[in-house]
Amino acid sequence: MMLAKIAAILMIVWFFQTAKENGGKPFEWVIIGLIGYWVVWWIVTLTVANPILNSMNKGSVMLLLLIRHIPAFAAIAAAVLVRKKLLSDAHKTE
Repeated sequence: MMLAKIAAILMIVWFFQTAKENGGKPFEWVIIGLIGYWVVWWIVTLTVANPILNSMNKGSVMLLLLIRHIPAFAAIAAAVLVRKKLLSDAHKTE
């Protein structure tokens, strides 16, 4: 869970700086990126991580930590794709 929070903060800064560098609206980019990040995090948490964790009895701590971080990794990947799309749209309007 801590990884997801740290990644979200870094993502906000990253989107803000990227928007400023490319002439976009920084707060609009941050909101779009944050919505994409958290939606994917919730979807993966509810559909992948929680069912796997609920079906496991007792397992290794490392495996449980890895499964608990799957939503954060998916959300980071989604943020990268959202940023790529925003950059593509910004370059098309130039």
